[in-house]
Amino acid sequence: MILSWKIVSLSIILFSILLATGCVSSDHTPSGSGGIINVSPPSAPPMTTNPTMAARLSVQCSGKSNESFSSGAGEPFILISPVSHSYIGENITFDGTTNLPNGETILLQINSGEFMPCPKSTTGCEGQVRTCCDGFGDTAPVIEGPCGISSWSWDVNTSQHGFQADHEYILTARGRNGIVENSSIFTVSGVPKPNITLNLPQNDSNSNAIRLNGQVNTGNGPKELLLLTVSSDSGKNVRFTIPVAHDGNGYSWNFTLKKSEILPYNFYNVNITSMNNPQIGIIRTFLYDNEPQYYPYNPYSP
Repeated sequence: MILSWKIVSLSIILFSILLATGCVSSDHTPSGSGGIINVSPPSAPPMTTNPTMAARLSVQCSGKSNESFSSGAGEPFILISPVSHSYIGENITFDGTTNLPNGETILLQINSGEFMPCPKSTTGCEGQVRTCCDGFGDTAPVIEGPCGISSWSWDVNTSQHGFQADHEYILTARGRNGIVENSSIFTVSGVPKPNITLNLPQNDSNSNAIRLNGQVNTGNGPKELLLLTVSSDSGKNVRFTIPVAHDGNGYSWNFTLKKSEILPYNFYNVNITSMNNPQIGIIRTFLYDNEPQYYPYNPYSP
């Protein structure tokens, strides 16, 4: 009997110790005539983010494609957008994005992509992109943009600087004295784009008339007819239908305009378009001495 009470006493003491240490709970849920002791499950470890998932950010800005860059390095970069298909005589707009701050400048340079032995000295190479020349360059300012990504752009007239059809060229963009640099290869197509050209007008020998002329590449051959409209600031307006002629360079047009048709004038506008394809045409403005309104003069239609 004494032994039984000792066993009971030890059981009570052991249970009290377990209850005090939190290993068991005093709460119980009735289940028939017995009860269930609830044991608290261990807490799940907190979820952690894979650091490599946040290493790169995808930034989408208005009017620009998605660009990915390292958010941790913070290194400067200059990106060059793909160069659109262009023809000799067209203006090419080179552009891109950068994380350089607003106000910094980017040095841009175009060089020939052809490598060949060159003479020690060359002439007539200043500002030229011909092989063996030093190329043509300029600077473009960094323009602040959304999402922390700024932009830059540069317009180049391929009718100048010695561009040649179907030749390969290298555009290089540098910033911060060459610390950051990028380059892109492009070509200028030699396949003629449908166009009409307008050369600078010239006075005839007696200065009583103005000679107008240019080239025609509309794809209509000898069947092409051109509509020439000339108007002056005095309100005079004349129109003529002009045929094309075949020459050694394809098809051309020319017309001699009597000055009396548009007098008096300080300046006059020349508009010549294809009658078969009116969207092909060119409009230019000239002063009384036949000088163009703007320099450099571009004789090619858009």
